[in-house]
Amino acid sequence: MRSYYKQKAFTLLEVLVALAILTMGLGTVIKVAGGQASQLGYLKNKTIALWVANNKANEIQLAEWPATGTSSGHEFMANQEWRWKARVSNTADKDLRRLDIEVNQANEANEEGEPVIRFIAFTGKRSNKNETK
Repeated sequence: MRSYYKQKAFTLLEVLVALAILTMGLGTVIKVAGGQASQLGYLKNKTIALWVANNKANEIQLAEWPATGTSSGHEFMANQEWRWKARVSNTADKDLRRLDIEVNQANEANEEGEPVIRFIAFTGKRSNKNETK
């Protein structure tokens, strides 16, 4: 006997397999989105810390010839407080000094933790001679 009825619906097994595949796909999408959100916060902090370090290096470079040694302080940027530590040291060239600047968020509990950014710059001794040609 020929059957005139055609199947018009999915079986329960087909529906369960489709839901399992959908669940795995959505789980992966959620995991990737969470990772990207975490990276966004990390990159934001890294960028702001770099600005703080760059500003501090520019301040030191624009001031008079810096003395060797270590200094530290706090800066406010992007509605956050940042803690910086700058070390000025000599180089092989007597007219060049090295600046090592580390920046941390000021609200971190661990004062000696890994800095958000380490920034290295150099500053040269300015010549007092007026050179006119």
